[in-house]
Amino acid sequence: MTDAATDFAPAKVNLSLRVGPPRADGYHPLDSLVVFADWGDTLSAYPADTLTLSLTGPGAEGLQSDPQNLVLKAAYALRAAADQPELGAHLTLDKHLPVAAGLGGGSSDAAAALRVLNRVWDLGFSIKQLAEIGTVVGADVPACVHARPLRMQGIGERVTPLIAWPALHGVIVHPGAPVPTGPVFKAYDATSPQPLSAGAPMLAGDLEAALNRLALDGNDLEAPAIAHCPVIESALAALKRQPGARLVRMSGSGASCLALFETPESADRAARLIAHEHPDWTSRAVVFGGAA
Repeated sequence: MTDAATDFAPAKVNLSLRVGPPRADGYHPLDSLVVFADWGDTLSAYPADTLTLSLTGPGAEGLQSDPQNLVLKAAYALRAAADQPELGAHLTLDKHLPVAAGLGGGSSDAAAALRVLNRVWDLGFSIKQLAEIGTVVGADVPACVHARPLRMQGIGERVTPLIAWPALHGVIVHPGAPVPTGPVFKAYDATSPQPLSAGAPMLAGDLEAALNRLALDGNDLEAPAIAHCPVIESALAALKRQPGARLVRMSGSGASCLALFETPESADRAARLIAHEHPDWTSRAVVFGGAA
């Protein structure tokens, strides 16, 4: 076994999100362009006799009431897939991403657990295999295992890494309100959504090409999320007011919102201005990683 290892759990952002009507099992088919930021949580692990989890960081308090969170669920799933129930580790999650924010924090933490324990336990699973194991943990976990620009379809289990997508400068704003996904999807279903079409390829080589592609799709959950949590509209308006903002959109089912900028300087300036105007919000300049 490896003595210890650390893995980064980046924020997941939906640059576009199309949602179809619910299937017979209640799940919604999705078609989403997903990218990952250089902001997130950190998960450390070292071998131990049992599986345990400690929480640190500014976001730890929001998880204290959930001792069986997705990190441990992922660890149990990986141990079962390896057919080695005796494996143990002590995990420490340094939590920075806001909880229930539409940034995939829990799923990204779970994906980090799969990656880091795969190394600590010397299991030798490939990324594709880890993503398959992640399907039993949560719908977003397979995408988060890859942690690179990708197209997410099905209910999240069909992941296609993009062969061409640029790194993008952006700002993520979370206005502080948790948004449970259930009411948002219920309100969306009341609009009688249509089945998803195939959609255009998700490819771009630079910012302008990326903006042109993103203009073809929005976020289908934005309107129902705003109706449930009006502060999302305030966050979108704050981003739209920033000089240089090229695209403004809600991520996932909310409440976090994002804007894309041409330069890191304009993104930094926007994040600072919003933080000054709304000190009770989280406002962060980030880089969304490009296709490797």
